[in-house]
Order: sequence, then structure tokens, then C-alpha cells
Amino acid sequence: MKGQPKKRTRKAGIGSLFAWAALITGAIALIRSLRRNARQPRIQPRTVPGGHYKVVVIGSGFGGSLSGLTVARAMDERGRGEKLLMLERGVWWTTPVNTVEDKDGSTARFLRQNGQPVQFWNSIDHFTGLFDLVLRCLRRPGNEDGLYAQTIFGRNGPLGLAENDGVSIVGGNGVGGGSLVYSNVTIAPPDFVLDDPVWPVRWDGQRDYWFDLARDAIGSGVLYAWEKRKGSIQDEQLKRLRISAGLSNLATRSTRLDPHWPKDSNGKPIKRIDLSSLQSTITPDPAHALWIDRARVFQTAMSHLTQDFGTVDSAINDLPVEPAPFNQDGSPVNYCERQGRCILGCLPNARQTLSKQLMAAIHGTPQLFNKPAQPPQLPGMALETRSEVEVIRARPGGGYEIQYTHRDGQRPNQVVRKTVTADIVIVAAGCTSTNEILLRSKMSGGLPHLSDKLGYGFSTNGDSLQFLSNTRERTYLTRGPMMTSFGLFHSVGSGDGVDPSRFHAIEDNGFPKVFAILVGIGQPLARWLARGHGQQPKSFLTRATALWVSRKAVPKSVRTLLPEAAKLHDTFRSEDEALSNMLCVATMGRDEANGQFRLGDPAAGDSPLRLERADGKEFHQDPIYHEIQHTLNQFAEILTGRKGAQFQNPFFDLGRGKGSLLAPVPLTHPLGGCRMAASPADGVVDEFGRAFDASQNGSDPYYKGLYVVDASIIPTSLGVNPTLTIAALALRAGDQIVKDLYPET
Repeated sequence: MKGQPKKRTRKAGIGSLFAWAALITGAIALIRSLRRNARQPRIQPRTVPGGHYKVVVIGSGFGGSLSGLTVARAMDERGRGEKLLMLERGVWWTTPVNTVEDKDGSTARFLRQNGQPVQFWNSIDHFTGLFDLVLRCLRRPGNEDGLYAQTIFGRNGPLGLAENDGVSIVGGNGVGGGSLVYSNVTIAPPDFVLDDPVWPVRWDGQRDYWFDLARDAIGSGVLYAWEKRKGSIQDEQLKRLRISAGLSNLATRSTRLDPHWPKDSNGKPIKRIDLSSLQSTITPDPAHALWIDRARVFQTAMSHLTQDFGTVDSAINDLPVEPAPFNQDGSPVNYCERQGRCILGCLPNARQTLSKQLMAAIHGTPQLFNKPAQPPQLPGMALETRSEVEVIRARPGGGYEIQYTHRDGQRPNQVVRKTVTADIVIVAAGCTSTNEILLRSKMSGGLPHLSDKLGYGFSTNGDSLQFLSNTRERTYLTRGPMMTSFGLFHSVGSGDGVDPSRFHAIEDNGFPKVFAILVGIGQPLARWLARGHGQQPKSFLTRATALWVSRKAVPKSVRTLLPEAAKLHDTFRSEDEALSNMLCVATMGRDEANGQFRLGDPAAGDSPLRLERADGKEFHQDPIYHEIQHTLNQFAEILTGRKGAQFQNPFFDLGRGKGSLLAPVPLTHPLGGCRMAASPADGVVDEFGRAFDASQNGSDPYYKGLYVVDASIIPTSLGVNPTLTIAALALRAGDQIVKDLYPET
């Protein structure tokens, strides 16, 4: 009994680490973003015309890049000199260190020589790295080039945010959109999700075709994926179109090790841990001794809860198992070095970010180690960075005018308003930005006949991030890619009964070393933020430094004076040791998808968008979160061997209540608001992303040439990472746009 309070204290301290770690990418930018009215950029009074394009794509994430590259490829094939422009509000991001392919920073230099603004991933794994994350990598007024964009819904008050709507969203800001900051998981939802009657998509027996095409497009390149299926070019030409090495299943501690997958009755590998010779309830076969510990422990424990588990498909390069050739074509390739920092930016540059494809398509590639320089793949395609779209207007004679602000690279507060016109517009700015742009366009009269269902059907996708301390086996959170493994529940193969409304997924989640130093100070820091303090980054960093010095640095220095050297180990333990017996998981599930966006009222202190559930409940009260928590409670007992052990969701306690600065449901997978449907009475776009014109009747009720292609069009929750589904829909929409653009073929 005497040790019980100490255990709770330690547990709270560990939980605080994770609370702070996610909050650092949100809370400061959250508060600052809601005070934009106090610091509006100065817009020059003149509007600069930007010319006419056949196609304008708004956004460079999965929806924009995959549909845009598909259309640009078709335009290039026809050779008519037509131009496609992609607008992106962020800049290019790449690694600051040398890699297998790029020994001397040629990529960054090449982009700058082409007049492109370049930023580097955060690369510091100690306390100074926190300053870099807050001051340089968070997007906020005065630092619009920041990598992490935080969207908060609520209303300002005397101490910052007086009311929040219960949800906050973290996304990517840069060329490549969400691919810059996601965990690389490439997974399809179960068939019963896509068979939901709410989905208007007629797959015509080709669902597997589109999802397989999406896997190739993400893992190797859009142009490669299309030409591979076209089959009209030679293998050598096809290899040159391949930007990355394809999807991987990362389970071993380093590259080229054999994971020893078990095999099915046909000899096909099953990409998960081999359970045929478990030595105990938790210890696997010795053949898996070279696995990443987190993957080994997660999958072995997960096998006791569901039969539907395994290793995720990751959009990360890896080398084939020995004794296979070094790479398919004999050339070097950047590969995963298991540094555990995917969401901060991959220093080995092994992640298959969309920026790689866009650079090759628009600018070409520089000369790299043993690889010659390549010219642009699609000369008719252009991309303009630091460009944020305000409104879209339908032109009386056809086509559209896009109004946007363009920021000066040297003086971020200096912006000019620009306009371009286009025959076709593809809106793919991401779930929240797309809803905001279209709501603003509808209300301002630019697109007055968009469906009245605009903003409806928002889904949290069951997102949560939860943590467990004192696991029986060491997991070493800082090793490996960000995610390695999954477990599915209430799916066809799970063994616990198929129930689409209760379907959910649990995935392991790594943790970068830079956050390990905050064990013990994250909870008081988070509570300080929740009370309305820390409205400036410098104030936040001052508080964090003071807590670190008073609670860690000074006590550590005092302990070093002790005469017994053996007592010093805890004082000088590494980040790997500090996170060795903890497990972090990300959850997703099928929530009811009944949220609604609306424009905020600036005069009342509202954020640009407000958000609420149609039934009046809080978002964290959705039934799926109860299902997820029930599963996690069972999982925690297996992992710890303790009855009553529980995962902790630090945001829930800190974020409840209208007066809190923090939202209890932080998301990375928002869906909906511009959902697809059979008619404008039920949704905003059709199955190909064509925007409905509610004033039109008959067989062609569309805004001709206006498409929406991103997470906002998904009509239900998915219950898994949405990237592959977005990619499949984007490729399918891109194919339809080509048919609409060139009906003669």
C-alpha cells in the first residue's frame, strides 16, 4: 500500500509526457490562430491578375496530387500546350542531412535554383528541438510557412479560447500536404464500410483495381501506376517513372532482416508475427528476436483479442531481404533507418511523400549518387507556393475565377491578392480548408447554388491517442517507423462478430525522442495552458524551460553529487530507456458522422469555422469511443498483467468543458462536410467529385468543371487510416475529369 501513491504519481508523470507531446503541435498554434483578428496581414489594395489555366488544383495533398498528376499526364499526352496550376499555401520540406541517394544536399539546392522556397525537417532530438518545433515548425501568424497546421473550432474570450467545439485538427502545411506529417499507413477499409448504402459509388466490380492502383500511386508514383497498367512502354522507361521503391511491411530492427512471416496453405506469406510456437502468453518464437520490440509485443498481445491483426503497409522505402539484389534496378535507394520520428520528418528521406512526385513532375530531379539528373516529367504543370485560396467564383461565360492571397517570402505579413481563371477547378485543400473555401464561396455569391448540405456529415473517424505505462515487456517507443502494426475489431476476420457500427482499429504509435525529456513536466504544463496561459510561443517556452530546470535539471545536478555511483543510472538514462516500458496507440472507429461545419462570426470572436454535432452531443460522447475504450481496457490488462490497468487519454480530462482551451478530441483524420451523394438533396458532389448545382435539373445537375477531391467527400466514417481510400477516389475522379475534358477520346 505504501507504494501505491508513488505508482500513481509516476503514471501521471508518464501520461503528462504524452499530453504535452501532442499539445505542443496544437495548443500554442490553436490559441494564436484564434487571435488572428488582432494581427491581420496587410493586403495590398491592388489585385494582380495571374493568367488563365486549363486546370487549377487547390491543394497538393493526396486528393490534389493524385488527381492533378492524372489530369496533367493526360494533357501532356495530347500535346496541346494546355497548362495546369497547383496552388499550395505552404512551402517545400526536405531533410537537412545527407542520405544514401543525396550525399551533399542536392535536392534542397536544386529546388532553390528553381526559385522554390525550402524548409528543413526538425532534426534535433534533445531540449533545443522543442524550441525548433514551437518557433519554426508550427504554423501561426508570423510563421505561415510552418509545417504543422492546427485548426481549432471555438470562440475567443478574455484569456484566449473561452469556448471550444470539442475538436481540434492537426494537418500538414507544405508541398505534399498531409503526406508530410502522416504515419505512412496504407490500409483499405473493410468491404462493409464501402458497401454502406450512403456511398453512391458504383465500383462496377473494379474496387480492387482502384485500390491496387492507389497502392502503386502512393508507393511508386502516379505516372508509374498509370503506365504500368497501360502497358505501352518498355521496362526501362517504366523504371524511370518510378519515384519510390513501393510499399513496405516494417517489422524488423533494421533493413534486410528476414521477418519470418508464417505462410498460408498456398505458401503465401501472412505478414504478421508467427503464433505457431509461442513459449508463453506474451513471448514469441525466437525467430522474431530481431523484430522491432514494439511490433513484437503489440502483435503478440493483440492476438489474444482479435484474429484480424498484422503488420501495416507503410509508404516508406525499405531494402529487400538478403540475399536479394541491393535494389530492383541496382541503384541505391533511401531506406527506413528505424529512427522513430516519421511525423517530425524523415531524416533518411525514405518516406514516400508526395513532394517527391511533384518535384519530378514539375521541376525534374537533380543529379544524385549514381543517378543522372532528369528533366521535368510534365512540363505543362506548375505549382505556386505560399498561396492561400479565399473564394471561387463561377464566371458568367463559363469557367471560374479563383481569388487567393500570395505571401512574400521575405516578409510573411506582406501579401498580395491575386486572381487566376480556369476552365476546370479541382478543390482539394483538405477536409477543413475545403469546407471553409466552399462555404465562403457559397455565402459570398461566388458559388450560390452549391447544395444546402454543404458542411454536413463531418466525421472524427474515431480518432484518439492513448498511452499505457509499465508494460510487462519493453517496447522502446523511439525505435522503428511511427506505426508498425494493427488490430481490427468487429470485422469479417476478427472472430468477435461483424458489426459495422462497432468496427474499430487499434494501431501502435511510436514516439520521437525529443519528447522523452518532458517526463514529469508535461502535465503541469498542459494544465497551465488549459487555464488560458501561454498565448505566445516565447511565453510557452519560458514556462517549459522553468519547469524542466526546476523539476529535472536541478534535481539531476544535485543527485550527481551523491557518492554512490550506482545511484546515478536513473539520472543519466537515455530517451530509449525513458520510454522503454510504455505503449502508445492510435485508434480509429466508425463514429456516427453527424457533425456540421458552419462559418464563424468574426465580430463575435469566432474561429473561421465552427463545428457541432447534429444531435447536440459532444463529439467525445459518440458511442464508438465507448467501444474503443472497452477494447483498450482488455488490451492493457494483457500488456501489463495487472487487473484494472487502463490506457490513458490525457486530452479527455484536460479538454472537457466549454471553458477549456484544449479539445478532448484531437484529430488527424477528419472526414466529410462535402460528402458525395446521388443528388444535391443529400450531398455536395457525386461519386466522381463533380459539384452539384442545386439550381439545375435533369441529367446534368452540375457546376460544369468544378470538382472536389479530398477527405471532405467521404460520406461516412471509415474506421481505418483514410489515405488509401482518398487516393483511390482521387485517381478515379482524375480519370473521370480526363474523360470530361476530352470527351472525344
